[in-house]
Amino acid sequence: MKRMTVGRGLSLVLALVLTLSSLLFAVSCGNAGDENVTTGADTVAETETNLAYDTVEKEKFGREFTILTREDTLEQFEVEKLTGDLLDDAIYERNTTVANDFDVEIVVFNKPYDQVMTTMQSHVGSGLNDYNLYTGHKFAFTSCAQSGYCYNLATIASMDLSQPWWDQNCLENLTIDGRTYLITGDIDPASMCISACFVYNKTMLSMLGKSATELNELTRNGGWTLDVMYEYGKDVTFDLNGDGKIEYTSDRFNLTSWMMDVPYSLYYGAGGNFVTNVDGIPELTYTAEQVTGIYEKIYKVIIEQNAYYVTNLAEYETCYQVFHSGRALFCDITLSKITGFVSDMADPYGILPIPKYDANQQEYLSFVNGATPFVMIGKSEKDPEFVGTIVEAMATYNYDKVTPQLFQVVTKLQAAQDPESAAMVDYIVRNRIWDLGYYADWEITNLVRLGLMDGKAEIAADLSSEQSRTERKLATLLRSFDRHK
Repeated sequence: MKRMTVGRGLSLVLALVLTLSSLLFAVSCGNAGDENVTTGADTVAETETNLAYDTVEKEKFGREFTILTREDTLEQFEVEKLTGDLLDDAIYERNTTVANDFDVEIVVFNKPYDQVMTTMQSHVGSGLNDYNLYTGHKFAFTSCAQSGYCYNLATIASMDLSQPWWDQNCLENLTIDGRTYLITGDIDPASMCISACFVYNKTMLSMLGKSATELNELTRNGGWTLDVMYEYGKDVTFDLNGDGKIEYTSDRFNLTSWMMDVPYSLYYGAGGNFVTNVDGIPELTYTAEQVTGIYEKIYKVIIEQNAYYVTNLAEYETCYQVFHSGRALFCDITLSKITGFVSDMADPYGILPIPKYDANQQEYLSFVNGATPFVMIGKSEKDPEFVGTIVEAMATYNYDKVTPQLFQVVTKLQAAQDPESAAMVDYIVRNRIWDLGYYADWEITNLVRLGLMDGKAEIAADLSSEQSRTERKLATLLRSFDRHK
């Protein structure tokens, strides 16, 4: 575990640089062809004198603000000095600005994600108040929120959860009867980039007699669907070395994907769900026809077209390596992995949202992997309004100046060679899906993944057998939330 303290020096020059780059990014990547879209970058571009951060009332506290964060999201909270890296410097400026304006010393600790949750349980159970803020994982929902260890963020007056720097879809779908125990948004920019998307190989697309311009135009017009993807992928998977086998080490694929992402990204991207929040109470709203209909289309593009579907956790990176080597037309990925696995590939590539079920679906939808970070406050917190003030300050500053830098980092190569792909990021982050069943880790949400692993052509029987167990799990969840009021 590492402790880090943030100093209080503020660089006005860097702040001006970040403001200018936010303006430029808003112009180049703002609306993606949709006049009704607004993003944090657009807001900054419209009026630098009306920043979200300015809405937070400044108060001098003269105390420490302690954070226990996950190791894998440490860089979202800990930057010790200016390094010249665009995103790191933006985070550093966020910390130093908040430290100065509120007279706090930001102290950051980190542990593996599972230890963050067990530490929260231990400290809250003992009435301790060592950490003001925790950052959780998917499993924090059941281990901390559902189990009564979290403070209800909806009751903290210094946090305005209705504002756009808090993910409103997350708020709506993970709030139960007015109780919001974990939330995400601009407070942790990494969360934005754990959003599902596709990348495609432009060279291969051209070889197939199709063009990136046509595909981008189709997407802007709402026509990028699972059926279209199936048509694009026809006869793409091919035994390149002629050995009679289709293997990831040597052959070509219509799609490369990983079992912990693609079943969910395609299912939720096609408008699937299991739970809907109705008047503040979650209800099971899925239908067998909806689930099986979506599964049938997913089965066609993965099993029938012999996509590379990685089922070995230890080999998950190979799905990106195959695409990187130029042997796949499409790759299911997240925004955060583009820089790490794709951006330096030899072939030009493009970025797309997850395909719709059909053209009648109104929006492109993006699955959010369970690795997304959430912020939580322990139920034993003695001064929730203080914590809420600092958290709101960090979130609003990020909304103004940090999140735009993150998108610029993700798309910096693309923005220069392919403005269309950079603009697609807006579609990807606009409607992110938060299904309560997935975050509560119900078995029913895994049926698509398991069906594909077994090569099943249909999962209606599995769905039917899970119905009663899912109803019991929902009832148990509601009782748990009532018990821990």
